[in-house]
Amino acid sequence: MPHLGVDEFAVRRGRTYATILIGMAAHRPIDVLADRAAATFASWLRNHPEVRIICRDRAGSYRDGAQTGAPQARQVADAWHLLNNLAQAVERVIGRHRSDLRQPLTSHDDRSDEGPASEGRDRAELDIHGRPRPLVARTRERHQQIHERIERGDSLRAIARDLQLSRGTVNRFARAAEVDELLLAAIHRPTLIDDYRLYLHHRWMEGCTSASALTREIQRLGYRGDVNTVRRHLKPYRNGAIPTTAPLPHLTVRRVTDWIMRRPEHLTDAERKGLDELCERNHVLATTVEYARRLALMVRDRRSEHLALDVWIADVRLDGQQELRTLANGMRRDRAAIQATLTTTYTSGAVEGNVTRIKLLKRQMYGRANFDLLRRRILLSP
Repeated sequence: MPHLGVDEFAVRRGRTYATILIGMAAHRPIDVLADRAAATFASWLRNHPEVRIICRDRAGSYRDGAQTGAPQARQVADAWHLLNNLAQAVERVIGRHRSDLRQPLTSHDDRSDEGPASEGRDRAELDIHGRPRPLVARTRERHQQIHERIERGDSLRAIARDLQLSRGTVNRFARAAEVDELLLAAIHRPTLIDDYRLYLHHRWMEGCTSASALTREIQRLGYRGDVNTVRRHLKPYRNGAIPTTAPLPHLTVRRVTDWIMRRPEHLTDAERKGLDELCERNHVLATTVEYARRLALMVRDRRSEHLALDVWIADVRLDGQQELRTLANGMRRDRAAIQATLTTTYTSGAVEGNVTRIKLLKRQMYGRANFDLLRRRILLSP
């Protein structure tokens, strides 16, 4: 058993966790530890000096336990977990700059503020029957009331009390000089169909106008809504209001994070131009994209050029955002394991597969057994 995989799993989610140890040659569990403490893992490793490779995620307890209990073993940080840590850091950076996502993209199709883009915003303020949306009317009314009261000299506390609104809502309306700032967020809320707008547009232009058929197609792509949502989305198309260009995607933190973390060659032209426009608006996002793609390329392609990892860590610590600097500091402490990720092909895929199998065993037991029986089932189940 020279090659070992280790990971945690929940005995009671959010309360009690245990450790699964996998023999990576056979992809089978060899032991289950009652907790995820570094001392417990180190004690087990001392009794198994034959271990030479330890595949793990980036949890500090397993790193410390391996260093103490098996100093002769080489630790390898799992590539997927490293990319996931990077994606989480990028998502937090974008979340701090989410205000830049509320401005609609314009660079894809050279739309002007007075042209089709303005017409699209006007249509977005109407429901499928052409009537003003109640949310839009309520937002306009509240904005007017709050600013009239502010001009009279009323305090925000008094306004909130009289209008029966929270202080946070009143502050948000007070900060918006124009009501359009509030409407932009109100009429562009994420919906289930957002990810499939481009697909539906292209299929309609190809001649497929059946809402039922299109619903079945996008359901195979992951759509979770029903046919009525698709019918409402296609109603303007049936009324002759077919856009000459594909509808622009609504920008969310998750969507922009996905654009950054995907390989550039896998982005569509609209996604690539949209990301370029965001980077032009905000230099913080531009530098974040640069650093994220540099690290992702190193990990995915196992690029271990001389000092490449050290240079990336130094650059991020010098002028990267706080979230990326925190990631870089953790990577510096775990440098040997991450360098092994770039120079070997070891992964923790078999460990994650066994963790999924444990979830099935737990469901079969309905939570009525103690840890000893769960351990036996993990080790003995085929």
